[in-house]
Amino acid sequence: MEGAAASSEGLRYAEYARVPTGAGKGQAELDRGLARTMIAVGLGVATIAFAGRYAFHLWKPLEQAISETAKRISTS
Repeated sequence: MEGAAASSEGLRYAEYARVPTGAGKGQAELDRGLARTMIAVGLGVATIAFAGRYAFHLWKPLEQAISETAKRISTS
């Protein structure tokens, strides 16, 4: 009975079982590469979001300056 409990415990937590060396090495490298890519994408999206927010905060004063300059050019 105890052997059955141990084997079901092993199946239940299969992701924590130690894989013999060399058998899952390619999958681990793939997972690490995917994790690095996802982190880089997330940081890139955050950077673009903060830059966009900053640009929208600056847009109102810049819009006034651009329209004043355009009026001066058209009257000259």
